[in-house]
Amino acid sequence: MSAIASAFDNGGLNNLDRVDAEHYAQRGYVVIQNVIPKSQIRDLLVQYKQHIAASKYPFFRQNSNAYEANKISAHGFVRQSFLDIHDYQEFSQFSHTARDIYCSDSIMSALRSITGFGSFALMQTMLFDLNTETPGHQDWYYLDTVPNGNLIAAWIALEDIDERAGRFFVLPGSQNQDFGARAPGRTHEEWLAVIHAHIEANREQVSAPALQAGDVLFWNSRTVHGSLPTQDESYSRKSLTAHYLPGGFEFGNLFSVKTNPPYKDHGGIRFYRNQPDFSQWNRLKFAIKTRAYNHPLVRESLRAARDLVSRRRRVRRDG
Repeated sequence: MSAIASAFDNGGLNNLDRVDAEHYAQRGYVVIQNVIPKSQIRDLLVQYKQHIAASKYPFFRQNSNAYEANKISAHGFVRQSFLDIHDYQEFSQFSHTARDIYCSDSIMSALRSITGFGSFALMQTMLFDLNTETPGHQDWYYLDTVPNGNLIAAWIALEDIDERAGRFFVLPGSQNQDFGARAPGRTHEEWLAVIHAHIEANREQVSAPALQAGDVLFWNSRTVHGSLPTQDESYSRKSLTAHYLPGGFEFGNLFSVKTNPPYKDHGGIRFYRNQPDFSQWNRLKFAIKTRAYNHPLVRESLRAARDLVSRRRRVRRDG
């Protein structure tokens, strides 16, 4: 069966039960065409150009894990990615427009058809202008359901993606593999190196679908994915990503659980934001967190301290 299904026929939403859920279960991803209407994409990109790309504000970056002002390429594109765009306090109208896409009926219908779960919360988002060449990885290291393996993510094309821009890729079937993230003493960089070696050894299996504006690629939290190298920086790769938590699961990652995240609501869909707006304290806090990723003893000590605080809060709340 094809990995690609169409969400629209003659401009109207059709029966999303045609989505190949079996392909998602077996291969770890599926593509659905024409999920997001062009009008919604146009509205978001207008606001992006006027308020986000032109801003001097230090946004938090997914690719550097740091608060940075925009760095503009020679062709006028923002080099860094943006994290958690769905709840910017400084740019609330832009975030509202983004949530209209992330929480749309068409996205939710696709999620239900692919997974069989009935409801979802939006947990994390990103926006890319240029390709940042994200290395191959599995999301469950950073965020997932607890128990693990049921978070689902979406890569949303905001324009027709030229292969010279560096397309998004997945490694089909990799959701069934464990690359040793929990091996004692293994650093984040060492874990990524193991995955990179596996990708290189299975290069012929890599899938990088040609997506058009409005198409969405959905993948599982354990599916290896990343970005192919940019061939020509004159081509942008405007796109969104989102990560969704099915109802009935706790939120966390491969190593821990985050109890009672503070949700907000958008049209009946819950959403959570992990990455706060800029402050000097937030800059320091996340700089420490980033450094801890590659120092296992420090990382585990910080996680143990966080879990202890969470347990004490639960005892006080329940007592």
